Amino acid sequence: MHQSLWDQLKNVFKKKEKNDDTILTNDINDPQNKARSKEEETSDFSQILKVENVQVDVTVASENELLKYLSKFASQRQTGLDEEKIYGQFLLREQQASTNLGDGIVLPHVIDDSIKELTMLVLKLENPIMWNNEKIDLVIGLLIPKSEPNFLHVKYLASISILLSDPKFLYSLKETTSSKEIADMFINSNN
Repeated sequence: MHQSLWDQLKNVFKKKEKNDDTILTNDINDPQNKARSKEEETSDFSQILKVENVQVDVTVASENELLKYLSKFASQRQTGLDEEKIYGQFLLREQQASTNLGDGIVLPHVIDDSIKELTMLVLKLENPIMWNNEKIDLVIGLLIPKSEPNFLHVKYLASISILLSDPKFLYSLKETTSSKEIADMFINSNN
């Protein structure tokens, strides 16, 4: 039996409940902290992100042009995708709620039955564009299969959010100009 999306989200974000007699310390050798740190590790991005899924110096002039470009890039990365259908899905997703994360980053994602495997795409723009009255220059896209078991993409969305909330990671990501370095940053994030 599949858990609901809501249950999956709660499981990803819920903190382990503490017993009244448990004392949490900052001691890295404490077995409790090792276990807790293991639970808080990010997802294995090597499963969904390849160097060829990262493109830098992308030139687009608007939100729609960016989503069109992302759709074309997605169809080049995964055979069998209908570029126009994926573009329409991206547009619908943005109409439901903006995927703007702030700090110049958007996270457009689509769920479709033509998508065969969970895939992460990263685009770094040559020049920022306006997205909901804010300049953005980094795009992290997710292609999510409709029949994805266990809502695995939710764990990746959580891991992306955790990484982007780290000022050092965010600064390095913004400063990097190499596709390989960007992919390596995500892939090596839990080492």
